[in-house]
Amino acid sequence: MSEQPPIKFFELLGIPRDELSRYSIRLSSNNNRSFSVPVIDAYYQDREALLQHIGTIRWPGTRRSNIAQKKVIQFIQLDDNRKDRWLFVGVFDVGEVSCFDNGSEVCDLSEDPRFTPLAARTVVEFRREDGFRHYRIDFNLADSGFLEDFFAGMTVVRIADSPVSAMPFPGYDRVRLSHAQLKAALRDESWRAALGSIQAVYLQTDKRNGWHYVGSAYSRHGGDRGLLSRWSAYADGDHSGGNKRLQELSPEYIEQNFQYSILEIFDMHATKEDIIHREHWWMDTLGSVYRSEDDTPHGYNSVPEREREAADEV
Repeated sequence: MSEQPPIKFFELLGIPRDELSRYSIRLSSNNNRSFSVPVIDAYYQDREALLQHIGTIRWPGTRRSNIAQKKVIQFIQLDDNRKDRWLFVGVFDVGEVSCFDNGSEVCDLSEDPRFTPLAARTVVEFRREDGFRHYRIDFNLADSGFLEDFFAGMTVVRIADSPVSAMPFPGYDRVRLSHAQLKAALRDESWRAALGSIQAVYLQTDKRNGWHYVGSAYSRHGGDRGLLSRWSAYADGDHSGGNKRLQELSPEYIEQNFQYSILEIFDMHATKEDIIHREHWWMDTLGSVYRSEDDTPHGYNSVPEREREAADEV
């Protein structure tokens, strides 16, 4: 069977070639310090804030940078580790400019509903030239050179079943999720299957203060589905999973600041005792147990929790 040619994104989009001169393409990277979270997180966490961010043409204390055209095809970087993978988030009409007291200026962006079915589901491949170093590049398709580059070089990698599944499962050793991404991942069948097939020692990191919480996920009498069950408890409710020190935080604080990753995985035949033993090793290695007698107490694991599980381990 011969290999099928790649699908060109512009052919999928269906905008006639002679109309593309009315559009800009904008590629927004994740590493912009003027935004509170990586732009890919914002899609799942606060889409309105994302639209304000990508519509900003002047940040406080900076020069004004106009959007080149009145119509914008917008992408955001999907993965920090892949510089050529972009998530299509929509086609927008550029409206009036709002000026704020802090000196920033933001264009109103209204989504073109014709392309909504493909938004946040379509992943494309396009490699920017090495010379483009800025976090956001506005390519004016009225420039025939840019038009040809994108028309020929931007190809479709996949179209996901839903906006959630556009974020593929990366492998256990590369899981690192914001709380908003965690909630999104738990609605996706590929993520649920992966997390439900293992037991694990996992890590929660408070990015604001650097504190850690080390936890373990094991199946009790075969009734729970490993890490999937445990992380589902963090996704909803007060997001504490019943942990005393985490209950002292507000759900809003956890949503804004917590990050979830996996330290070690086990198959479903591993014993509870073996998993708890490794959990304690990671607690001690990362210093995640809060002890009031320390010069600088830190960490969200508690001494009673550590001692109670140590007794269970014996």
